Amino acid sequence: MASSLSFPDENLPDPAQMKLPAGPMGKFFPFLLWWHAITRRTLKDDLLAGFSGALIVLPQGVAFATIAGLPPQYGLYAAMVPAVIGALFGSSWHLVSGPTTAISIAVFAALSHTAEPGSAEYISLVLTLTFLVGVFQLILGLARMGALVNFISHTVVIGFTAGAAILIAASQVKNFFGIAIPRGTPFYEIVHQLMLQFADINPWVLTVSLVTLATGILTKRYVKKIPYMIAAMIVGSIVAEILNIWIGQEITGIKTVGALPSGLPPISTPDFSLDALKKTVGPALVITMLALTEAVSIARAIAVRSEQRIDGNQEFIGQGLSNIIGSFFSAYASSGSFNRSGVNYEAGARTPLASVFASIFLVLVLLVVAPLAAYLPNAAMAGILFLVAWGLIDFHHIGHIWHTSKAESAILAATLIGTLINLELGIFLGVFLSLLMFLYRTSRPEVIPVVPAPEEGAYHFVRAKGRPECPQLRIVRVTGSFYFGAASYVQQVLQQIDEDNPQQKSVLLTCSGLSYIDIAGAEVLAQEARRRRRLGGGLYFYRLNETNMQMLRQGGYTHEIGEGAFFPVMTNVTKALYWTLNPDICRTCKTRIFKECNAGILPDGFRRQRLLLATDGSEFSHAPEEIAIALARSFGVTLDMVTSVESTDDDEIAKVRLGQAERKALIAGVDTETIIHHGKSPVEQIVAAAAAADSNILVIGRRPPRGGMKEHLLGDIAQQIIMNAPCHVLVANWQAQPWQKRILMTTDGSPISTTVVEVAAQIAKVAHLPVTVLAAASTDAERAKAEEDVAEKIGLLRVEGITCEAAIVAKPPERAIIDTVQEIGADLVIIGNDQHKGLSRKLAGQTTDRVVGGLNCAVLVVKRAPEPDNLVAAVQKQA
Repeated sequence: MASSLSFPDENLPDPAQMKLPAGPMGKFFPFLLWWHAITRRTLKDDLLAGFSGALIVLPQGVAFATIAGLPPQYGLYAAMVPAVIGALFGSSWHLVSGPTTAISIAVFAALSHTAEPGSAEYISLVLTLTFLVGVFQLILGLARMGALVNFISHTVVIGFTAGAAILIAASQVKNFFGIAIPRGTPFYEIVHQLMLQFADINPWVLTVSLVTLATGILTKRYVKKIPYMIAAMIVGSIVAEILNIWIGQEITGIKTVGALPSGLPPISTPDFSLDALKKTVGPALVITMLALTEAVSIARAIAVRSEQRIDGNQEFIGQGLSNIIGSFFSAYASSGSFNRSGVNYEAGARTPLASVFASIFLVLVLLVVAPLAAYLPNAAMAGILFLVAWGLIDFHHIGHIWHTSKAESAILAATLIGTLINLELGIFLGVFLSLLMFLYRTSRPEVIPVVPAPEEGAYHFVRAKGRPECPQLRIVRVTGSFYFGAASYVQQVLQQIDEDNPQQKSVLLTCSGLSYIDIAGAEVLAQEARRRRRLGGGLYFYRLNETNMQMLRQGGYTHEIGEGAFFPVMTNVTKALYWTLNPDICRTCKTRIFKECNAGILPDGFRRQRLLLATDGSEFSHAPEEIAIALARSFGVTLDMVTSVESTDDDEIAKVRLGQAERKALIAGVDTETIIHHGKSPVEQIVAAAAAADSNILVIGRRPPRGGMKEHLLGDIAQQIIMNAPCHVLVANWQAQPWQKRILMTTDGSPISTTVVEVAAQIAKVAHLPVTVLAAASTDAERAKAEEDVAEKIGLLRVEGITCEAAIVAKPPERAIIDTVQEIGADLVIIGNDQHKGLSRKLAGQTTDRVVGGLNCAVLVVKRAPEPDNLVAAVQKQA
């Protein structure tokens, strides 16, 4: 048994914490769990609750038996033995078994066409039907099919309870108001009849009903130590007797329960003939499910208020045994009674002994007090049942459901309305709608975009919520089950990702909330992984639990998806996947949500560019400004702008200079950051700004020559900047234009040439321009080495998808560069400048001076980086 109640006023053991006896004892004698607790508490509450229950069942038993087509006493018999057995072997502490409206109607509908209702044959068939219902219920309980009741949601229970409570009240309208309404009238017709007969309401009957109702309410509120139902019955009976004596029963029309048959239920034997079994086995199956649904629904409805946990399997066993044994004691099919269970709980019952006492009191009433019970007015019973019905409606939870979920509210309303129309229809409709909503929700697992958590060293992800996401890798958190019902939805969501953004060819699923994957889900994942590989991306998994991983492994899906696509918990998955991204997109990306994005290295091993423009605001700054803006737009990076003035007094001048360049960048769609340095030496300030900004390329201008030898020289300031800058320097002649034709890069086989080819590759890729690789060789030996060096550089460029050609010229380096530029029409020259290595001096010093000074196009002077890029290593790593 798995049930528990909390008793704050007594130090009693919690039944849920007790251990069941091993073997069959645990199933067939669950009352052993609470017997010890019972002997330690007063039995007053249970005795009073049992007495109230015995009085309640008197008129109901007779009515239900009549509905079922049986003699009146059979309704009382069904409230005796089945109630005791159900209480002792069930799990609910408050459920009272006995005759019910639904079962009575079902019995009559099933057998009335096979035998004359009330006849001996009919009674025999009813007993056989009751026995079979008990057998089926017991089998379901022993097979542990009690989990079926878990599909009856809390909302359905609340709605079903409210609907049944209204039906209880509606069934007593005729007795409460003293009007004539036929038995079995539907709810809507009862309301209609009440309106039609409003003028015919019996005032004397209504007086007794209202006095009973008021007594119960006042007793419950102000005299809590006295059971309000018993007090209400006594007061109502006294008032009715006074009115009948004073005015006369013929005038008042106050009817009583009437004389009841006395005696114990007679021993009976069901008919086990083949013919009887054939007639009853079909209806027995239907009534079995109806009775179990009704009993467990009522048990759970009461448990919601008593905070008890119901064991569905044990309840099935208890109901089954009650019907099996009851069929031998003249009881017809029983189930949980809403009326008696509600009264039992409201009267303060503490244990199942209250049901036992109710049966005993009922026997005593029949044996001893039957004549006195005949004076109990129906109007007083109606008032009591009105109180019970009101107490069964859980207004608190109804209001909570209404404000919390509109879908749950719709289910509650449908269950309530369905119950008013047909009791069985209400519960089945509620269960169906709950399952439908459950299937709909589970068929749409929550797929939420997430991004890496910003905390240092964190491995988890947080909701995107408007935060920038990677344009290539979509990261989503999947919560729920990925089964056949959800496969189509998840597949659609995954395909929608690259339909919305074709660049997002890769998807990472964070699977900590992914509880289950079935074959259909695995097939979709494998299909999606293959599709994304064809797109040039991949499907990856982070924190997939071991159960799902084992399922994919056994089915061979890990091979189809890719063994390297799964990352366990605490893995730096973004670091691993960063190197699978497209470097061309990364080069121009501004989101940079991964830590690796800000490390300065692109997925292809190249450095991420950061540009700095040095401007003095003069007319000769226009060309370098346009070139710097074009280069920043190509790389998709922010352009830093610096100018130097002597003191803070000149800041306004500096802002004017920078403002001109800022407006140009804004028109071109390039973000900018401005820097003002103060000092008398422009060279020192520009070099310091490049170092502070960690720039990769510094763009400077060059004024036109003034004649003489200087027309072929770079100039003192530009030369000092090139020599001292911590980064590459791009010198733009005042006549230079953004490159649109061809790039010329030089190589002499020195280490600086490797850096030159890396920088040339990056610029050529974003500019989509061909590259000419130039080497100067005066002798045959130099030419052989130059050819080998040029071939190596061209191979590296072609690996990056760049169109290139070779040029080996037998001239001095500076002359070879200038002449080749004029010959091929190159508009960007990239040369190396390494002043610390022997052979590189040819391209340093005077060579750099004369090349830059002798060309009108832009010249990028590449310098050795503190940590040189290694394109060869990067290509080898990718291979």
